[in-house]
Amino acid sequence: MALKNTNKQKTRNLTKIIQKRSDRKPVSVWDFLPYKKFLVQRPNYLLLADDTYLEMMNLPGKDLDFLNADGFDGSNQTIIDFYALLSAYTPDFDILISQLPADTKLQQSAWGQRLNDIEAELMQPISDQRRTQLIAARNWATAEIQTDMNIVSQVTHQEYTLFLYGDTIKQLDERKQLFLSLSRSAFTPTTINVERKEMILRQINNPGERLELEDF
Repeated sequence: MALKNTNKQKTRNLTKIIQKRSDRKPVSVWDFLPYKKFLVQRPNYLLLADDTYLEMMNLPGKDLDFLNADGFDGSNQTIIDFYALLSAYTPDFDILISQLPADTKLQQSAWGQRLNDIEAELMQPISDQRRTQLIAARNWATAEIQTDMNIVSQVTHQEYTLFLYGDTIKQLDERKQLFLSLSRSAFTPTTINVERKEMILRQINNPGERLELEDF
């Protein structure tokens, strides 16, 4: 009986989310194009053609089936938090679904730093045994960097990008903080660099790209 009640509650929450979405006026991705430029100062907001501002953030996907592996409470809590977010965050926002190259900049940077450390140590007086170890480590680091570069050129994954809007920079700052404070377990928005934002814009402006826009 407890399991049955939990499922009923989960269904009611999903129904509320669908109703909430239908009550909100969607903002089409084409409505805020064209844009002017990215601001130089971080977090590099995008200045739109109508002199308003846009922020892009990454939204890691949630697999509700995976969350249900430990029981219904996992996915149910995510749904409840999602509904609470939609109820409390009243400004418009969009979620863009796109296929983007895998981002391995952090891995490449880490291996690059390791390679620099190895090269620096090789310049010092060291034993033959240590030199042999370092040369092997250098070859390994170089191979890992090449692997990460190949991943970027060959591997794509589905990525969810959050669009937040503001009439001014101050308003966008406030709305961004509000969204972050309300997201809880429903979403965990993370910042993305300006290069990644430019890549997303290139996809938006490329008619050959397959994109989906979730309206809220």
